[in-house]
Amino acid sequence: MLINKEVEWNIKRLRQKKFEFANKSGKWLAWQVKRRKEQNTINKIEVNGEEITDPKGIRKGFVDFYKQLYRNKERNNKKKIERYLKEKMVKKIPTDQKEQLNAPICKEEVEEVIKELKRGKAPGPDGLTSSYYKEMRDTLMVPLIKVMNNILKEKDIPGTWKEAFITIIPKQDSDLTQIKNYRPISLLNTDYKIFTGILAKRLKKILVKIIHKDQEGFLPGRQLRNNIRNIVNVIEYLSDRCDKPASLIFVDAEKAFDNVIWEFMLRNLEVMEVGQKFFNGIEAIYTEQKARLIINNTITEDITISKGTRQGCPLSPLLFIVVLEVLLNAIRQNKQIKGVTLGVNEYKVKAFADDVVVTLEEPTESIKEILEEMEQFGKLSGFRLNKTKTKMIVKNMDQDKIELLKQQTEIEVVKKIKYLGIWLSDKNIDLYQYNYIPMWKEIKKDLEVWNRLKLSLWGRISMVKMMVLPKLLFLFQTLPILKGTKFFGEWQKVISRYVWEGKKPRIKFKLLTDTKERGGFGLPDMRLYYEAACLCWLKDWVKLEDKELLDLEGFNNKFGWHAYLWCDKKRLHKGFGDHIFRGALIEVWDRYKNILEPKVPHWLSPLEIMCVKKINMRGKWGTYGEMVINEGGKWKMKPYDQVKTLTYDWLHYFQINEMFKKELKERGYVEKESIFQKEIINSEFKNLSKMYKIMLEWYTKDEEVKSVMVQWAKDLGYNIQLEDWERLWKENIKFTACMTLKENMMKMLYRWYLSPVRLAKMYRIDNKCWKCKLKEGTFFHQWWECKKVKSFWEEIYNEMKKILRYTFVKRPEAFLLGIVGKDIRRKDHKFFQYAVTAARMVLAQRWKQEETPKVEEWRAKLI
Repeated sequence: MLINKEVEWNIKRLRQKKFEFANKSGKWLAWQVKRRKEQNTINKIEVNGEEITDPKGIRKGFVDFYKQLYRNKERNNKKKIERYLKEKMVKKIPTDQKEQLNAPICKEEVEEVIKELKRGKAPGPDGLTSSYYKEMRDTLMVPLIKVMNNILKEKDIPGTWKEAFITIIPKQDSDLTQIKNYRPISLLNTDYKIFTGILAKRLKKILVKIIHKDQEGFLPGRQLRNNIRNIVNVIEYLSDRCDKPASLIFVDAEKAFDNVIWEFMLRNLEVMEVGQKFFNGIEAIYTEQKARLIINNTITEDITISKGTRQGCPLSPLLFIVVLEVLLNAIRQNKQIKGVTLGVNEYKVKAFADDVVVTLEEPTESIKEILEEMEQFGKLSGFRLNKTKTKMIVKNMDQDKIELLKQQTEIEVVKKIKYLGIWLSDKNIDLYQYNYIPMWKEIKKDLEVWNRLKLSLWGRISMVKMMVLPKLLFLFQTLPILKGTKFFGEWQKVISRYVWEGKKPRIKFKLLTDTKERGGFGLPDMRLYYEAACLCWLKDWVKLEDKELLDLEGFNNKFGWHAYLWCDKKRLHKGFGDHIFRGALIEVWDRYKNILEPKVPHWLSPLEIMCVKKINMRGKWGTYGEMVINEGGKWKMKPYDQVKTLTYDWLHYFQINEMFKKELKERGYVEKESIFQKEIINSEFKNLSKMYKIMLEWYTKDEEVKSVMVQWAKDLGYNIQLEDWERLWKENIKFTACMTLKENMMKMLYRWYLSPVRLAKMYRIDNKCWKCKLKEGTFFHQWWECKKVKSFWEEIYNEMKKILRYTFVKRPEAFLLGIVGKDIRRKDHKFFQYAVTAARMVLAQRWKQEETPKVEEWRAKLI
């Protein structure tokens, strides 16, 4: 009996989940389409050339491997480490910031971290989930704070915090009989993650100022795309400068996180002067750790861990980049290592976590020093160069020099390499071929597979948002190199064909892409997303802050960046658009310039327009926003004495004044910051989504009053106010979480259903109503005017009056569209929407039948 009740409850729960989440972006939909890339069961492994299939043997093989991996074989020489760190001049943390690191942990910090914990994550060995800590937060607050502050003071850490389960995740596209091709992820106790989450938040704020901008991983405001941009720009520059032999070394470190030697990490923190309490917290964590592996759902014996950072711990990535920064700093400081030079700038190294790229000029002369720096660092820190997986791309080198370089390094020279998910080539012209074409082929193949799934219109749109958009957005944000718009037309056709299941579209593409808040379906417009990504990249050209990036990207510019943006100088400098990035970006800017900035903007720098470009940029020029003032309703330049530091000299001030007068006359000056400056230039967060939203609003502006709204007005014989329409798709449609019910409302709005009159135009058939057989079967007749349908709605109306226990006017817009009048009480709105939606759905099920549904069918649907 108990088992039957549990089964019954599980079935109800499954049905409820399907009702709420089917056809909606999220886990439910992802589970239907996700191809299982990881195997749940490990059936065989290979150890020392011997194949093992026995479960006990498999567990033993993994245990032995990880015992060796996490055993520190190096003799920890504290003095050698300290001497090495002193030589490399590790940056120290300023006193005021040290105080922040070492302050007592407070209630607000604990609450913030608990709030950010994600539900549904696997717990650590104690079995307590994040949901437990969220629900019991107030009860646990005092003991948590007490334990955490005691750790900082006394290094007295709970024994359970030194334990972990290690789950094994297979690496994609690798030989899974080899144990090294599995990635270990630590499942840690939630209270431990709260503690380390607090320390990580504190440390992150300081590392942003301490860690060089060459490291783009794990820190706020730093992004993967910056590395790709730098490397592609270096290759572009070297393609133009054939006199500069160079190489790009893509370093692979063998199990970089797992090999970090604790002694080196701790001594490095001491040299950085993190402070005693913070150091106590880290040292308490990184002593005497233990873990048990989970292999085929079986927990193994304990493994002692004496090196490596815990993957799954909030502190782990930050501690790793602190350790790696020592190596990166050593490379930057070594004068014997010659990076790619451009004027006073030298481009030597870029990193995203452990993915390091070294760019060398005259590599045969510098390569020995690089390898020695890595070897010296590795002996003390645990860093191991994997020469088999490390690759090189070379530029402007003859075959003899290439062979010499290969002999010196034992590193393979390749024509292309995958770095941070992007295929890079020794020729930038191949980037589209290596990245966009394979990606689109994969997407088309996926769409063909997903086409077999029984999904509604909204479900298919959710699939595009969830599975297609992220893949393309990754390329748009890292490689904005597309010129023209033909790609997007082709992509739109393929996506539209999938959304409409190969049939003729019933709703305009523009209406599908509009936001749900404006009556659209939220289908992503790939062209607008790409153009939004391009305009976000242009932020650097506008702000003129990252001088090293701009010098490299504009290595052969003849004018300042603002001259190209504002004065169309690319007509005088034809080569500007030949650059892989510049050509694509300026094309998009030209398309939107007059919309984004119809008047002279605050950010525009007149000196950047006037002056001839030199190899390296000088200090930031003044902008109009800093140099002009409004007096008596008129804009004019500030007196010379107030802006002389921004204008270089008096002659330039005079020229700027004349230029401003001319601009003011021709275009006018924007009084307030433009939306582009306010939302994108001056903002650091969600730039892409904000830019896309702005562009989508412009793109769909002509659909504010939709043609279907006019058609409904003709049928009804009166207009529905715009605010009522807006209330429909902003509020009324949110009466349910079920996408199927919402979709019915949208289908009615857009007159989705094909009436006899429409079908007669398409196929030359009889246009009479299917039910009464007397009058023309227009859309409105089929849904409201037909005498049989009228009888059905009258029955529904009477039933609803009985349930609500009051009368109201039977308006067609209320029953067909869900636009509820004032005569329906506010507390009854939700029921009313369920009732009329259920009625529409049962009527739609008998759309081409002569008979109308029975009231019993409506009741069953409503329940």
